Amino acid sequence: MMAHLTWSRGGEAELVELDGDRVRLRSTASAAPGARVEGALRSTGTAIRVKVARCRLIGSPAPADPAPAERVYELEGRLIDATREVRAELARLVAGERPG
Repeated sequence: MMAHLTWSRGGEAELVELDGDRVRLRSTASAAPGARVEGALRSTGTAIRVKVARCRLIGSPAPADPAPAERVYELEGRLIDATREVRAELARLVAGERPG
């Protein structure tokens, strides 16, 4: 996983999809639906806030699976208070471009 942002409460996430204000992330930290999570982009330090709509563990856990800190979750949600510039920056990350 290539982390694009770091969560303020620990963990990191990769931005996988952006559609307007809707986002899908792969995260090392889980979040309950309805939760508001905050973080910052690793490249620029820009603050990011997301209201989580869905969170699920990727794959099916078994007793021999990695420890919780090594598990990866898929978060779907909505950006909160994101400016046009922030959405453009996130779109560049999804497209694989380096920040400029």
